Amino acid sequence: MKKLFLLLFVATVALAACHRKAAETVQEPATAPQDQAITQSDETVEPPTKSNAYLVAAFEKTACFGKCPVYQVKFYSDGKVTWYGRMNVERQGWYTAQVLPDVLKRIKAKANELNYFDLEAKYPTDLQVADLPSTITYVRIGDMEKQVVNTHDAPENLLAFEQFLSELIEGLDWRAEEK
Repeated sequence: MKKLFLLLFVATVALAACHRKAAETVQEPATAPQDQAITQSDETVEPPTKSNAYLVAAFEKTACFGKCPVYQVKFYSDGKVTWYGRMNVERQGWYTAQVLPDVLKRIKAKANELNYFDLEAKYPTDLQVADLPSTITYVRIGDMEKQVVNTHDAPENLLAFEQFLSELIEGLDWRAEEK
């Protein structure tokens, strides 16, 4: 029985590793991209006005085989914050919020305090479990930028940073994006 379970587990992990689709990440260019509106038809969408804002921080939850929340939040240097909820979340679609410069400073200070730039790029650093969702964080401070993908077994400082961002995100005044 143990051998059968071990064989099934190894086969599942191997199959998942071979066929696992790479998760969408939050890597961004130095300037904020024009938000892409999602439409069900061929209607034309007016692009937003250009800005010199750049991505300061991001927080993303990826899908699992169950009912995990799937969403992405981006904090820009001009104070704009975007939310894109994909599934299993109350806010589905595009939402925006605005934060004061002090909030962006707090994000950067927390990243420095918790040694975010010393973290590994992914956790665990070895074998991944296919059915677990990932939490992806991104921070840019000056010329330094880093993205960390956490599936499980992350160190306490990364978990504390994820919790900090999650609580900050929940406290924002979100407004549905108009089409």
